[in-house]
Amino acid sequence: MKVFAYKKCVLYTLGLLGFTFSLSAQVEIYPPHWWTGMQNDTLNLLVYNPDGWTQKPSAEGARVLSSNLAPNPNYAYLQIQLPDTREARSLVIQTGEGGISYTLKARKDVEPAGLDPSDALYLITPDRFANGNPDNDKPEGFAERDYSRDSIYGRHGGDVQGIIDHLDFIGDMGYTGLWICPLLTNDQPRASYHGYAITDHYNIDPRFGSNELYTQLVEKMHQRDMKMVMDVVYNHFGSQHHLFLDPPDSNFFNFHEGFVQTNYRAATLFDPHAAPSDKVKFTDGWFDGHMPDVNQRNPQMASFLIQNSIWWIEEFGIDAFRIDTYTYPDQQFMADLAKAVKQEYPGFFIFGETWVHFPEIQSYFVEGNRHNPIATYMDAVTDFQFCFAVHETFTQNQEWAKGLSKLYYRLAADYLYDHPENSVTFLDNHDLGRIYGTFGEDSEKLRAALGLLFTMRGIPCVYYGTEILMKETANHGLIREDFPGGWAGDPEDKFTAEGRSPAENEMHDYIAKLLNWRKGSKAITEGKMTHYIPENDVYVFFRHTESDTVMVLMNSHPDASREVKLDRYREMMSSNTAINVLTGKSEDLNQLSLKPKSITILRL
Repeated sequence: MKVFAYKKCVLYTLGLLGFTFSLSAQVEIYPPHWWTGMQNDTLNLLVYNPDGWTQKPSAEGARVLSSNLAPNPNYAYLQIQLPDTREARSLVIQTGEGGISYTLKARKDVEPAGLDPSDALYLITPDRFANGNPDNDKPEGFAERDYSRDSIYGRHGGDVQGIIDHLDFIGDMGYTGLWICPLLTNDQPRASYHGYAITDHYNIDPRFGSNELYTQLVEKMHQRDMKMVMDVVYNHFGSQHHLFLDPPDSNFFNFHEGFVQTNYRAATLFDPHAAPSDKVKFTDGWFDGHMPDVNQRNPQMASFLIQNSIWWIEEFGIDAFRIDTYTYPDQQFMADLAKAVKQEYPGFFIFGETWVHFPEIQSYFVEGNRHNPIATYMDAVTDFQFCFAVHETFTQNQEWAKGLSKLYYRLAADYLYDHPENSVTFLDNHDLGRIYGTFGEDSEKLRAALGLLFTMRGIPCVYYGTEILMKETANHGLIREDFPGGWAGDPEDKFTAEGRSPAENEMHDYIAKLLNWRKGSKAITEGKMTHYIPENDVYVFFRHTESDTVMVLMNSHPDASREVKLDRYREMMSSNTAINVLTGKSEDLNQLSLKPKSITILRL
């Protein structure tokens, strides 16, 4: 990892400040550059010198607030106060053997768009989506040795260029944003394709592209009015990360006597009866053997992570963060990070992965929860409770608290959130079995579930390949399968209608129709929600504003049709006629017949 390097005995000239100097070591500075005009005028530099420090570094062109050597003599901590200007500047970091030019760019006047309920996200595992540049498939110098597309855990070659090449495909379906699994360098010896074992926090993995190409992707998305969600990881690093192999301080990471794995029990954070050892094991245990657990309580590590987050937003124009394994890191740190980000970008949207069971656990982490002593500044979480309830709706018979009733109770628990409409909803994702396979390859169930997802409160997210009926459920390597047509020479190109089967085209077109209609529906994107207790396998809810009302009726029974008398719902109905969103036909609202495993969406 070479973030900010200067080679031995090379002369550098700072024309602006008139300095000429030499440097005898290869020095790296984190972050590699910064900006003037920030709300927070304090910058913490982590300076690495492989030859070791003989004296504390200093800075010319800015006020030095503190300078200290780390316990590891190869590192120094330099805290400076940024100049009171919005113009670009160059500083000189003095090391005792010479000086290094450090750039302060002029801050951009662009506010991130954030997310809101009018958005719909498309989730991509980039290595498996499309290979736009075969030349970067297997660069030299990386530890990974498995580059076979036949290997479920190997690198397949998907990249940023492949995503750029198919932005029209994604946008035409009606998606307004991309959540892409981490693109940062994962220089790990095996299974490095997924992106969650980061070894370089400041560079796109060369097998995916480059920082410059990522800039192009974000710009092209913004030109299409699409938003970029960056997948960020604070709980762990990859085991080959430079800061783990040669850490500034031994307490940058949580070490134990032997390997101690987390117990994955987020409830220990607030359980009044929790054993202290259980809580420590959850927060400080390692997520996996090749993912060392980060100690965010170390102030220098915390600063590294917070500044890195702001760096990506400012440098590339990111609109939102999805935080991986949100519940595992130190929660005060997570709150401090979100607060720091929102101090610079008030409209920035942050949602965390909360793969937990039960709404009282999931809701604990969202801003406004009165039982959480920490103000989290979190806009939303991933709504696993909705996901689990939809699965149960179509795989179990309705009982008092099971099947369709579970969905009702999970939505009734929205009182736990200040803004349930911001919840990120989904049917599956990169960690779960494909929903089509989970439903036994039943396209009618999938259509009904997607209709529910797109009309329900929340920000819907769909995993790539759902539109072509991807169905694998066995393991991560298989559910993250290649998108046919993303590689030159693929026998089928399912990015095109000609390459898809009739069933695949039907699902693709169904998603596109609903999502593009959804964009223009104020009732769905801005409206409130009113629902009725399910009866006889039928669930009815309304999305409504003062001027727009949508009525949704779903029959979850796998075999039997249901005749629905509408008198019960008259209090929400302004007329006896409506337009069926899916068929475009007018419906007489006296009595409706609902087919098994079906959803009816009516605009009143």
